[in-house]
Amino acid sequence: METEKRWVASEDLNAILAELAQEGKLIAPVKIRPTSPVPRPETEEVLFRKVTDVQQICPDTAYVNAFIPPKEFLLPARQRLLRYRLSDGSVAIEVAEEEVAEQVIFGIRSCDVAAIDYLTRFLSGEMFGRPDLADGLFMKRRRNLTILSVVCQQPADTCMCVCCEGGPALEKGYDWQLTRLSNGWLVEVGSEKGWALVERFRQWVKIAPEEAVKEKEQRVQQVVANFYRFSPHRVQTMAASRMLSKGRLEHAFWQKVGERCVECGGCAFICPTCYCFNVADLPAEPITVESEEGTLLPLAPGAPTKVPTEGTWERVRCRDCCMLAGYVRHAGGIYPRRTTGERCLTRFFHKLSWQFHFRMGRLGCTGCGRCIVACMGNIGISQVSEEMVEALTNVPAKEREIALKPAPIPSNGG
Repeated sequence: METEKRWVASEDLNAILAELAQEGKLIAPVKIRPTSPVPRPETEEVLFRKVTDVQQICPDTAYVNAFIPPKEFLLPARQRLLRYRLSDGSVAIEVAEEEVAEQVIFGIRSCDVAAIDYLTRFLSGEMFGRPDLADGLFMKRRRNLTILSVVCQQPADTCMCVCCEGGPALEKGYDWQLTRLSNGWLVEVGSEKGWALVERFRQWVKIAPEEAVKEKEQRVQQVVANFYRFSPHRVQTMAASRMLSKGRLEHAFWQKVGERCVECGGCAFICPTCYCFNVADLPAEPITVESEEGTLLPLAPGAPTKVPTEGTWERVRCRDCCMLAGYVRHAGGIYPRRTTGERCLTRFFHKLSWQFHFRMGRLGCTGCGRCIVACMGNIGISQVSEEMVEALTNVPAKEREIALKPAPIPSNGG
């Protein structure tokens, strides 16, 4: 495979995206404005959506990242697995054959690209050395997705990708990795699909000049330097991994963390690497059941039910969360991880332990920082990892920051 980097002018990149949008393939960040009578800029949200016009795309300089990760296009929050009809005691099953068109996602950040690579390793069966266990629905979508990532040059206060090998730039996982330069864009090609795009748009995509490659490296180095100088958040990956892997944290530590958890599941639902799910059978159309009093009631969770003998049903996969008590409930009503503290231990062991790092080839956190924003109990991954180090050293995080803070540079008169 070729290794040269490419360069494209800004107006030519827009032409490429316009052509992909006209074909109905393009997914990109879009700024969603509220529907309230008096829209306020601070309430605007950036989400990844299919676009038909490049004017809809939010420029990479106008957002850091979407709060909802774009894994939605590979692992939807709700997905039909099969459909069946009950009639006179017989069952007719229709397996879901999902039609998946080719898609191109533009503007995705490195942390989310690393997360897709993580999900692919697990859901392809590669983690187990068992490709026969691959999730067919996920893999079909993954094979039909082309990733045009954009290097983040203005990280938010909550971003921690530098700590977690999740950015600001990557070495793999993308088809194109684009970096905005003072003049045009550097294009790094990471796959055969990427080279196919280079060939298709060869009139616009040129071999990159050496100064473009150097400028990209300088920009990435500056982002990393700014992170270490200004960022208020860190994921203490080495210390946390060591303490989790060796079980060096007492039960009381996790009990204390669990007391702050409100069990909303927000941390998992917006995490780009979480893949926990549940499976439920739901009526494909409104169904009523007869109560003991003879009245008809809509069929709903928790409502009086009888074993259905008629109707059409769908078996759906829906997102779930290991932080919720019901996730680990056994058929007999037993809860192996009854307390929130025990469930917090499970989550952070999965994210930071060496055992999972070894199996998955990387940490279970890519440093996107979404859990910090979502968590109402202040147990985002940076906070908990800091508390792990504090438990190990008996030195509060603020005191460690003072001890590690570089001495101020004397002024010219000093």
